[in-house]
Amino acid sequence: MPRLLIAAALLFWGWHTGLWFLALPLAVLAELPAGLRWHWQLELKERQRVADLCTVLILLAGGYLYLNQPRLGMALILLIQWLPALVFPLLAVQLYGRHDGLELSVLFLSLRGDKPQGSESLDLRWAYVLLCVISASMVPPETAWFFPSLVALTFWALSATARQGEPTAERRRGLQRLGVLALAAAIGLGFNVALRWGHDEVELIVQRWMEQWIGRSLDPYRSTTAIGEVGTLKASDRIQVRVYPDSPVNGMLLRTASYDRYVNGTWFTSGSPFEPLPAEDGRVRLGDTTASPAATGLTPADTQQARILLQLKRPQGLLPLPGGTTSIDKLEGADLQRNGFGTLRYRTRGAAAMLGYRVTWGSKPPPLAPPDDIDLRVIGAESATLAQVAAELELADLAPTEALPRLQRYFDTEFRYRLELPRIPADQPPLSHFLLQARAGHCEYFASAATLLLRQAGIPARYARGWSVQEYSSLEQAWIGRDSHAHAWVLAWIDGAWRNFDPTPPDWSALEAAERPWTLSVSDFIAWLRLTLSGAANEDRADRNWLLMPLGILILILIWRIARRARRGSRNRRETTAVLPADTSAFAPIEQAAARHGLGRRSAETLKDWAERIAREKAMTGCELEAAVRLHYRDRFDPHGIDTEARARLGAMLATCLRRWR
Repeated sequence: MPRLLIAAALLFWGWHTGLWFLALPLAVLAELPAGLRWHWQLELKERQRVADLCTVLILLAGGYLYLNQPRLGMALILLIQWLPALVFPLLAVQLYGRHDGLELSVLFLSLRGDKPQGSESLDLRWAYVLLCVISASMVPPETAWFFPSLVALTFWALSATARQGEPTAERRRGLQRLGVLALAAAIGLGFNVALRWGHDEVELIVQRWMEQWIGRSLDPYRSTTAIGEVGTLKASDRIQVRVYPDSPVNGMLLRTASYDRYVNGTWFTSGSPFEPLPAEDGRVRLGDTTASPAATGLTPADTQQARILLQLKRPQGLLPLPGGTTSIDKLEGADLQRNGFGTLRYRTRGAAAMLGYRVTWGSKPPPLAPPDDIDLRVIGAESATLAQVAAELELADLAPTEALPRLQRYFDTEFRYRLELPRIPADQPPLSHFLLQARAGHCEYFASAATLLLRQAGIPARYARGWSVQEYSSLEQAWIGRDSHAHAWVLAWIDGAWRNFDPTPPDWSALEAAERPWTLSVSDFIAWLRLTLSGAANEDRADRNWLLMPLGILILILIWRIARRARRGSRNRRETTAVLPADTSAFAPIEQAAARHGLGRRSAETLKDWAERIAREKAMTGCELEAAVRLHYRDRFDPHGIDTEARARLGAMLATCLRRWR
């Protein structure tokens, strides 16, 4: 292997992964043995412990990344990026020892014991260089120097395959290798550019498809409901939003968007462009930014505060807020925009998994866009049915503060909440079938029907979507909103402000909770553990990852125990030796003891050859191994054998060698 190749591979890895703080010291440690005249002499058992240590490090790192990353794929990518640092102790055993490789029994637990395959050795240096290249290539590099540096590193590695020969022939072979590598680099560069271009195009296509089909619920201008569809609505139970209130609350509605036009099961927002929402001293004010709390009529007793933690699915989305939010604080790493309907859209400036912020809200909502003619419009095939139901309830004869309770009683007493959607006749509008026949449905039915019924009564109303946060988690000490807690309700214009009105029967959350599997508690515990390790749940990040401290201490103790039992010796390297199965020979205990020092007898090596090799390498002094082998051969193969005195001398030699090896 060319000199400094491992260090170059480590620097290449650190450069393209950003792990300079690991790559630099590891590169120095990898090249330090070349200038040392001593080595660490680890027995086979200790080498196996080092491999076990690396396995523990990989498992701990994998578990930590799984708990600390929002997606499993990202955790796997980061784990592969960290592998050169996690397995470096194994490489160090080879570099700082006197072996040209490590036994397979060290690397694989299944080959330990007396299995002959475990005695075969593997040179880790080339495998480690390849691992550095793979780890550095896991994430598309931002720099244009990735491919040229990869080509340079490859040529450096291939230069080790040069054979000795005539100068002319050697130059010719060198030029041939250079030409082949240049051709391969040109072809690879073309594929690299094509793949990056193709990746960007495919990503754009997939993003558009997801926005069209999956991301419609996050569209601030359109909300396609499930009204009229047949089947069962099922959402996952993953926790998406957490609320940590400063004072006791009994659940809340977190609105993400509102809509004012209804057409055949789809709600739309009339054109209201988004405009940047500036922050002043880390605070974003909603409504009149120049007015003080006293000027708005709000007192501390009228306001509440809470910290909200939002699980991010993509870099941008809609920000869930309680009704009447007046200000947002400590929103870091994201920019906000707002439209005239009070919908806030965020765009993160990084790849964060969580978005945390504090909100202040009160009983007097900040002014939003007042209603217009669209907020009273009822059109479509359902208009006749809506007019009939509104007339039966006499909603038009009631004040808004009286119409809402009557409408709530109507839905609570005569309707049922159901996720199983009934089959609707093709000639009947879905809302008409819901109001007159089925009298059962999910929140989108109730919210859409209530919005249009209030409009029939002359009360401006809008359709709202967001989260119904009404489950308290004692494990997380927070109110949580799951995917299944996505909800729809009504915004009604009452007393000069838009106020929440939830017409869905209140037992809907209990019905959904009854269908959750028992395994949910396990997934909730894993989610809490991931949140704790990430430190996102705490506004003060100083104490994050404290759970890893005991594990780090245990790892350091294990490393110290391994290093303490190692013995320093001369720097002369020896080839990796094999452990032969024990036999009835008097030399078997000595062979096994020598194998623990990496000097065991090889599979095709006789006792005589083994003893001569030990003598040439001066591996053991004070042991007459060659003389003992000669006496042993005479005892076994000489027809006359050896006398009692010689046999006693042989036993003494073997005992001395055994003591020396141990």
